[in-house]
Amino acid sequence: MRRSKFQAWVARAALLCAAGMSAWVSAADEPDVQTCLRVDYPQATLPTFAQAVPAPYSSQETGCWTGTNEARRSQGMVLDVRDASLAARSPLQGTVALPLASIADRPYLRDQHLVLVGNGVDLRALTRHCLALQEQGFSRVRVLLGGVRSWSRTQRVDMLTAQEAWQGGADGQWRVISVGLGPDQIAALPVAPAVTLEASIDAAGIQKALAVAEGKRPLAPQEQWLVVSQDAEAQRALLPRWQQTINQTSTETRPVAWLEGGWTAYRSYLEQQKNSAAYAGRALPRACGA
Repeated sequence: MRRSKFQAWVARAALLCAAGMSAWVSAADEPDVQTCLRVDYPQATLPTFAQAVPAPYSSQETGCWTGTNEARRSQGMVLDVRDASLAARSPLQGTVALPLASIADRPYLRDQHLVLVGNGVDLRALTRHCLALQEQGFSRVRVLLGGVRSWSRTQRVDMLTAQEAWQGGADGQWRVISVGLGPDQIAALPVAPAVTLEASIDAAGIQKALAVAEGKRPLAPQEQWLVVSQDAEAQRALLPRWQQTINQTSTETRPVAWLEGGWTAYRSYLEQQKNSAAYAGRALPRACGA
C-alpha cells in the first residue's frame, strides 16, 4: 500500500515537471513582449548630416595662415601635428612630428617661426590652436593651408576620401563642382555646389566652367575646387583627360581635388555614418514602470 502511494506521488511529480517544461518552451517560442520606453527620459539627438554652411573666418584667423612656398622660404620649424600614430605611419620629410598639445609646454619654441601641418581637413581647429598659441607668446606660429597634401604634393590633382570631403566641407575648404548628379544627390553633398554640369561634359568643359566661375568669384585662400562625379566609372572616364589637359597648361593654378569614387562612395560613407550615429545615439529600452 505504501508502495502504491509512493508510485502515485512520483507520477504526479512527473506530470507537474512536464507541464512546467512545456510552459517554459512555449514562453521561449512566443515573441518578446513589447518593452516600454520612458517618455520622460531624454532621447539622444542624432546628427542630420545636412549641407554645411561654413562660418566666415575673421581677419585675425586668416592672419594665422600660410602657403607652402612661404612656409619653405621662412626656413622655420615645420611641425607635423597630425595624430601621433598617423605621423608615425606616414612621416613627412622635412618636418618634426610633435603633438599639438605639447607645443605650449616648450617655451624655447616661442621665438621660433613655427608652421603647423595638419591632416588637410582640420583648418578651423588648427586655426583656433594657432590663435591660442599666439596668446601664450608664440607670435610667429602659422597654419599651413592644405596641410599634409600641400606639403607633400607631387602632382596637380588631389584625390580625397569621402570622409575628407565631409570634414573639409564644414571648414569651408571646398567649392564643389558636380558632374552628372541629380537634385537629391546634390542636396546631400557636403556643401552646395558652386557649379553644376551635365554628365556629358568633357575635361575641357570642366576647365572652362571653373575658369568662368573663378572669374566671377575668385577662390578664397582656404578654398579648393572639388569635383564630384556620378561614380567611379564616370571618374575613370574623365580623370585621365583632365590630367592631360592641366599638364598642357603652363600657368600655375591651384590643384583641383576629386572625390575618389564619386557620389556613390560619398553616399556609402554617409549611410555608414548615419547608421553608426543612430546606433550610438539610440536610447536603451527600459522596463515598464522603471
